[in-house]
Amino acid sequence: MSGDFILEARNLDFDYRKPIVRDISFGLRPGTFTGIVGPNGCGKTTVLRLLDGIIRPLAGEVLVDGGRPLSRMRRREIARLIAMVPQNGGLDPYQTVLQFAMLGRAPYLSRFGFENQKDEAVTLEALEMTQMTRYLHARVTEISGGEKQRLLLARALAQRTPILLLDEVTANLDINYQVELMRLVRRITREQNLATLVVSHEINILGAFCDRIILMSGGRIRFQGSVGETLTREHLKQIFGLDFSIRRLPGAGVEVLPVIHEETSHVSE
Repeated sequence: MSGDFILEARNLDFDYRKPIVRDISFGLRPGTFTGIVGPNGCGKTTVLRLLDGIIRPLAGEVLVDGGRPLSRMRRREIARLIAMVPQNGGLDPYQTVLQFAMLGRAPYLSRFGFENQKDEAVTLEALEMTQMTRYLHARVTEISGGEKQRLLLARALAQRTPILLLDEVTANLDINYQVELMRLVRRITREQNLATLVVSHEINILGAFCDRIILMSGGRIRFQGSVGETLTREHLKQIFGLDFSIRRLPGAGVEVLPVIHEETSHVSE
């Protein structure tokens, strides 16, 4: 693989009691928005956990920041390079929006754990990027589902990392919130020159907003490349067993819709 990746997975294997992922290899470049999509249980979230160092591969390695092995880095070092937006963010109902977002500064705090003016300024900037400054002093229980997802993103952005990983961030959101959130992530990826990776079931959303797509099934990467190269009828039928309609969008995106064939009933006379 090319040496300009800021994060690279090389031949990753992992299992619990049965194989989960096998021979996973790909790289992320700054300024690029990449999506992973595939059926339930194909190993998408496991790949994110391997990339973030939450779990260690049984074989292969993850390289970051110019080829440094993730396995040799401390958790604090990793948290200064990689920020994760989990599917379930564990929001504390007693915290305000500002207090929760400030948790993203934890990798930079002194041994006594006190935030300084710079930490507050960075956090406020992250909240501004995610359009959450109007809720600074609101409790996290007082904001909507879409706003909670933006708050989780703000906490990750407050870490000031060059790599951003997102796990099913559009799950359980109405379509307007899904589009708004993905448009925001893509814009921040461009403006901050981040290497962003999102796992999602929303093929159509990924096709519209991502630069590159990774298609997984059975714990393996089956196809990867640009959106146009990867999201084809042939590839998607191999992965999901369904026929799809593909429409090119202005720019590089595609619109993906399953083709529903009506069942024919046979009535005995």
